[in-house]
Amino acid sequence: MKNLPIRPLLCLVSLCALPTVSRAEPPNLFEFRAGAGVEHNTNVLASPTQEQSDDISILSVGVKAERDFGLQHFKADVEYSKYYYRNLSNLDYSALNYAIALDWRVTPALHGVLGADQREFRDISDISGRSEIGVRTEHAELAEAIYDIDGAWRALAGIGHTATSSTVPLTWDASPTVRSWRVGGGYEWASGSSLFARFRRGDGEYQAAVLPLNPGGFREDEAELLFKWALTGKTTLDARLAHLDRQHPDAPIRDFSGPVGSAAVNWEATGKTRVIAGAYSDLGSSGIQTGGHVRSNRFFIGPVWRATAHTTVNARYDRIARSWQDILPGLPQSGRRDTIQIGTIGVDWTPRRIVTVSASVRGERVDSNVPGASYRNTAVGLAVKVSI
Repeated sequence: MKNLPIRPLLCLVSLCALPTVSRAEPPNLFEFRAGAGVEHNTNVLASPTQEQSDDISILSVGVKAERDFGLQHFKADVEYSKYYYRNLSNLDYSALNYAIALDWRVTPALHGVLGADQREFRDISDISGRSEIGVRTEHAELAEAIYDIDGAWRALAGIGHTATSSTVPLTWDASPTVRSWRVGGGYEWASGSSLFARFRRGDGEYQAAVLPLNPGGFREDEAELLFKWALTGKTTLDARLAHLDRQHPDAPIRDFSGPVGSAAVNWEATGKTRVIAGAYSDLGSSGIQTGGHVRSNRFFIGPVWRATAHTTVNARYDRIARSWQDILPGLPQSGRRDTIQIGTIGVDWTPRRIVTVSASVRGERVDSNVPGASYRNTAVGLAVKVSI
C-alpha cells in the first residue's frame, strides 16, 4: 500500500511535541492567499504495466493568521484545495489542510497549548489485490498544560485524540482512532535545549480492517524520552525515543510492541542555505484478524537555497520502507516489503512581493516484493500563488 501526499502540511500539534516556555514573538499578521496550478502525471493510476498519463488542475485558497491577545498567542494556517483531472474526472477530489494552535498562559508558571491539525491527500491502496485510489485524512487534537515547578524544571499533563480515515475501504494501518492522556516532566536549559520524559496511555479502535468480523478495540501504552538540543546557533536537533505496547483484549494474537522514535535536524548552513533532515521508525497494526504488524521506517532530507533576492531553489528526497511482520504464512501480506522513494526539485520565483511562481519536477518509485504492486510516476508542475 502506498501513501503519497502531494504536499505535506507542517502540523502545529506536532510542533508541540517538545514542551517549551520560550518563543520569539513575531508581529501580528493576517495573510490571505490564492493559487492556481497544473500538474502532468505520467502514471495517475499507479499501474505497474499500463501507465496512463493525465493533467491535473489545482485551485486553492488559504489564510494564515498569528496574533497576541494579552498573554495568549494564537496561530493558524488553513488551506482548501480542489484537484481536477482532465481525462479521469472520477479521480477529482478536494483537500482541507489546517494547523491551528493557541499558546495559552494563566500565570508565568502555568501555561500550555490547545491545538488541532489535519492533512488530506491522495491515497493509493492495493491491500485488496488491486490498486484503489481515494483520499486519506489524518487529524489530531491536543490539550496540554505545563507547570514551571522551580527554575528550569517542568511538569506536564494533557489529553489528545488522533484519527485516520480513507475513502479506500481497506488500508495498510486499518485506520486507527486513539483517545489518550499523558503525563510527564523534564528540564529546560537556558540555551533552549531540553529533556523530557513522558508516559501516554490510549484507547482506540480500527475504522477499517483487512478481514471481516475484526475485533477493533485496543489499548496502548507508550513511554518516551524527548530531547531538544541547540547544537550551535545555527543547528538544532529534535529527537524522540519511545517504546510502544498495543494490546487487543478481544484478540491477543494481534498484540504487538517495540521501539519507535524519530530525529530531525535543522541546519542553517549559510545565510542563503538551509538543510532539514530526519528519520523516524513507527509500528502499526496490520489490520489482519490473525495478527501481525507493520514496521515503517522513513528518511528525508531537504535543502533550500536562496539563489537571489527573488529566487529560491528547493529539493527533497523521501525514502519509506514498510515491512509486514509476524504475518501467518500463506496470507497475502506474509513477508511483504515495500519501498517508496520520492524525489522533488523545485524553483520559486517572486517577481513581486505578493506573487510567487513555482515550477517543480517530482519522481515517485514504489518497489514491492508483491507482484503487481510496484510502479513509477513522474509529475511536472507549474503554479502561481498570490498572497495579500
